[in-house]
Amino acid sequence: MCRRKGKNRIAIVAGGTGGHVFPALCVAEHLILEGNDVIFVTDLRGNRYLESFRGGKKIVQNIDTSTRIRLYGSLFLYTIRSIISMLLSRVDCVVGFGGYPSIPFVLAAQILRIKTIIHEQNATLGKANRVLSVVARKVLTSFPDTKNLNKASDKKNITTGNPTRFDKEICKTSSREKKYSDVFTILIIGGSQGARIFSGSVADTICDISEKYKLRVIAQCRPDDVKILEEKYEAAGIEHKISPFFEDIGELYDEADLVISRAGASSIFEIIHFQKPAILIPFPYSINGDQMANAQFLGDRGAAIVIEEDYIDRQNLAKHLEHIINDPAVRGKMSQKLGLLRTPEPTKKIAEIIIAPLPNSS
Repeated sequence: MCRRKGKNRIAIVAGGTGGHVFPALCVAEHLILEGNDVIFVTDLRGNRYLESFRGGKKIVQNIDTSTRIRLYGSLFLYTIRSIISMLLSRVDCVVGFGGYPSIPFVLAAQILRIKTIIHEQNATLGKANRVLSVVARKVLTSFPDTKNLNKASDKKNITTGNPTRFDKEICKTSSREKKYSDVFTILIIGGSQGARIFSGSVADTICDISEKYKLRVIAQCRPDDVKILEEKYEAAGIEHKISPFFEDIGELYDEADLVISRAGASSIFEIIHFQKPAILIPFPYSINGDQMANAQFLGDRGAAIVIEEDYIDRQNLAKHLEHIINDPAVRGKMSQKLGLLRTPEPTKKIAEIIIAPLPNSS
């Protein structure tokens, strides 16, 4: 495969969850806009997030994780395929964003002595990145003091923050205040994992306190829960907007006075970006306990309230909700502390680390 003169060719590799793919996609699109050739590698699950990906090549792997033997066999097979693919494509750099698909490409790059970089989204290093951090030239982290990081390699560890789709957007809180100044707006982002609690206890608690306050709820939920939530909020007389997916999620963040969310890395950094007071309920079964570690990063700094799902009850949640609703100073302090945690232009920062020094870099 011939490469056009003057371009770097970069392979961006990400596992199949949105938490892996979205930051990788931000960086890939930035690199393309800067005039680089990009190959985006993911698995069958990750491919569903790439409908909007333009300007680069896609490679979709089908790694079998059903048993340990099949997983190791798949990783070996795709490592061989990755070597062949990189030889044909003449890749200059491979960047892994975690998940099993990143292992074959990063290992193949090491065999071919190609520059390798990995990025960890969560506050604790994932299994794949833990293996690859040993061989990668640079290890980029979203959080300072990331757990399971090899401190002996501090020279190659760099905290960059986590790219989000809103990095270049400016908050428009002033426009929200004119439209909803007399209503307290709660944005609920349940996520795909264990969202039942957001349609159950969380929704019921909001309905419990609705007689005291004028509330508006925007809730992202599973398709099966849309009708249930609409009926609950309708019965309580709460203005609501319920959907499994929102195209205008950035505008909804702007409108929100409070966010109730899981604690995936993408959600954490979106909350930081928009500086929104938040109640975080980490998914208790996340791999490596990464959601709890992510949540504690904000909770320990007074930038969010963290409630473990096993200990949540309507009375306790209502107490936290009313405290935040009744005291603008509390919300202001949380917002201020979130602002101190913002990392300027993480997408651009990561892209610059990837490009320098590459053969065709200016």
